[in-house]
Amino acid sequence: REEGREEDDAREVGREDDPAELAPPDIGERRSLRIARIEVLGNEQVPKQIILETLAGEELSVDAALLWPEDSRVQRARQRLLATGNFERVTLKIRPVAGDATAAALIVDVEERGSLSVTNLYIGSSRMTPFRGGLQVREHNFLGRSVHIGGGFIWGTRPPAIASSRRQQGGRVFIEAPRLAGTRVGMGGALYVLSASDPFRVAGAEDDPDPALFRTVDFTRIGGLLGVTFPLIADLSLGVDYRFERVSALLPEDPRYYDPAGGSRRVDLYLQDGIHRQTAAHFRLVWDGRDLAATLGKGGRFALDVQFSSPIVGSEYEYIKLVAGGAYTFRLPWGHWITPTLVAGQIAGDAPRYERFFTGDLSDWTPGRELSFIYTTRAAIDVFGTGIDTRTLGDLFTRFDLEYVWPLFQGSRVRGIKGGQLFLSTGVYTLVEPRELREFRRARGEMVAPPGFNANFGLRLDTVIGTLDLSVGNVLRRTPL
Repeated sequence: REEGREEDDAREVGREDDPAELAPPDIGERRSLRIARIEVLGNEQVPKQIILETLAGEELSVDAALLWPEDSRVQRARQRLLATGNFERVTLKIRPVAGDATAAALIVDVEERGSLSVTNLYIGSSRMTPFRGGLQVREHNFLGRSVHIGGGFIWGTRPPAIASSRRQQGGRVFIEAPRLAGTRVGMGGALYVLSASDPFRVAGAEDDPDPALFRTVDFTRIGGLLGVTFPLIADLSLGVDYRFERVSALLPEDPRYYDPAGGSRRVDLYLQDGIHRQTAAHFRLVWDGRDLAATLGKGGRFALDVQFSSPIVGSEYEYIKLVAGGAYTFRLPWGHWITPTLVAGQIAGDAPRYERFFTGDLSDWTPGRELSFIYTTRAAIDVFGTGIDTRTLGDLFTRFDLEYVWPLFQGSRVRGIKGGQLFLSTGVYTLVEPRELREFRRARGEMVAPPGFNANFGLRLDTVIGTLDLSVGNVLRRTPL
């Protein structure tokens, strides 16, 4: 996370600013300077021409006028360079030109990040799936053109304790251009093939993770997505995607759950039988002010996701899925950081099971979905005794976390490690099931929205190929408990 970086701050955290400091300079002090030359420092992999083209997109080029002491185009150009994903740091400054009081040199000082990163490492074991493994990688600067390409795959062994199950495996590839040449618009696309075998309970107590008490529903998804992004203002962007896929599902006849008391009820698998289409329009609004954390000691990020699937957009499912979340980071006077995070989501309509909220994605101690696959029958750990360990899929969730970060070092004598920090987090969450199960819970006097508890502790290392998370939660999610 970029909010974890430590840099000198011109203002003390929590201090009230003097109104005189915030007043704009006298109009007589503002003047226009001619850009005599542009110098680029620190670039090794990214061609200088790419950086100059980005500056030109904000009308910053040789002989162009530059307002001093402040020009909004400079901040916009910096944001565009950071948005390419090629740089850890971008600094723009001006330097006087000897003998010419009306001219200045524009200096662009960059620190490149490694162009190849491992964004996900899938490896672990569970009682349901003895082994699963895979990874996802991203190249941030393909052919030196600031284009992102990448892909990932995952493979799991067949569950030996579940009859008629199959291996879960799949992969995806993607390409993204954060900014098209000469525009502020970005484009991207992806293709994927996923062969799933999702577990559902047919017997035993609802909190018993024994795989022998489960059966699986098999389905294959083949599809892709196309999308565009464009900035609304400096830190606010809008993304629009269209996803299309062919789903082939083989549903068991009359799936039922038989409880230990001798009763039974039908299990809704939230999936249509046979071959069908699932398409969706996806809108994403993101405000990203995390760069402010390094300079002002506080900054945050907010995202709003809306997914719409309907026959109107060519789908055989009909639902709306809304997810909103935000986090705000504060630097404490002694140099540590604290970040509260709140995320919530709701689904209205008949969404397929792979779009519904999964309790493993909310718990720090339980395996979540990996490339959309569920490789476990383990429930969440019920610390409060509320029954959260009897919930699997839901239409509504809320999660709140509070994370404390202690930066240990920046830079390292160990090649490939750029920084490290200790972190401690704690929080609560809840998952609410679809309507028919809510009525069932009420009839039995059970909580409809049982709270669960989260906590995690560990070391986070920033390496040249990505972030390495050495935490208690990461170990628990990957071991067959």
